[in-house]
Amino acid sequence: MREFLKKIIIFLSFPLFVILVMDSSLRMLNTLYKVKYEGAKKSQDSIEIVILGTSRATYGVNPEAFDLYAYNLANLAQSIYFDKRITLSLLPNMNNLKYAFISVDYHSLYFSSQFNRDYWSYYGNGIKYKDTGYFWANLSPTFFGYTPKVSYAMLKKRFLNYWKYGSEIVDFEVQNGVDMHKPIIKGYVAFEGRDTTNFNHEAYVISSTWYTDIINKSEERDEVIDDLEGFIEILLAEGVTPILFTPPTYTEFNTYLNQSYIERNIEISESIAQKYGIKYWDFHDSQIFSIDDFYDMEHLNRNGALKFSKILNDSINKIESRSFVIN
Repeated sequence: MREFLKKIIIFLSFPLFVILVMDSSLRMLNTLYKVKYEGAKKSQDSIEIVILGTSRATYGVNPEAFDLYAYNLANLAQSIYFDKRITLSLLPNMNNLKYAFISVDYHSLYFSSQFNRDYWSYYGNGIKYKDTGYFWANLSPTFFGYTPKVSYAMLKKRFLNYWKYGSEIVDFEVQNGVDMHKPIIKGYVAFEGRDTTNFNHEAYVISSTWYTDIINKSEERDEVIDDLEGFIEILLAEGVTPILFTPPTYTEFNTYLNQSYIERNIEISESIAQKYGIKYWDFHDSQIFSIDDFYDMEHLNRNGALKFSKILNDSINKIESRSFVIN
């Protein structure tokens, strides 16, 4: 009996050991969330413009194109809820912050949770989602944070990348289309070139349906708007000028989106801008951008992002010059 129990203990110890190793590896693992946040903390005294929003702002706004010191804090599926709280956690030490670009995308006003990414973001910046417990997520990232399937995939991909490319790559997970050999600069990584598989009827239907379903099922719009307005009020009180903006998406894809929702988003954004005396810049269907500027139907590539960022920079410079004349 004793020998049998010994074998059982040994048998059970191995998977426990594997889980502990995975948990330890995941806690030490760099992610885009962590790299962006830690980079912002190191640059707090220098940052004059902060860029917030979802992946469209993540890949669409290049801080290097700005004359003022800009930093990109946008992230994949990042909601206004997290935009606000990430910024406020850094704001006390961002003494030179002048502008906060807040991206309002097709679905931005209709969700606050990033779903499973709430935990992923938390591991990188410590920001918790409302009414959510983090005890189990802290206990085991493998099971309760990333989930076993995602944990295994992340660690496997990281190992294979190191084995294939060596250490001369960025030390965090990147999406397909991002060059792992190009370092993150001021929180910015870029899509390279164009993924031709994403420019067709089927891809447009899948993506537009997914976003429209989020809006159709949402009961959060009023709460999100209230949270956004509260954010704007705090920024203004701190002497920071918020700017609402909608990054461009590919014009053919835009025809698959619900036009009444787009019109409603514009109406709400313009109303908020008018209420607080701030700017709203809408580029969602701008004819300035061609297919060559996009990596896929939703995201600008490196060249498109540079073009877009220069436009934003020129607009900021006009505001700055008027402010200088008035002063």
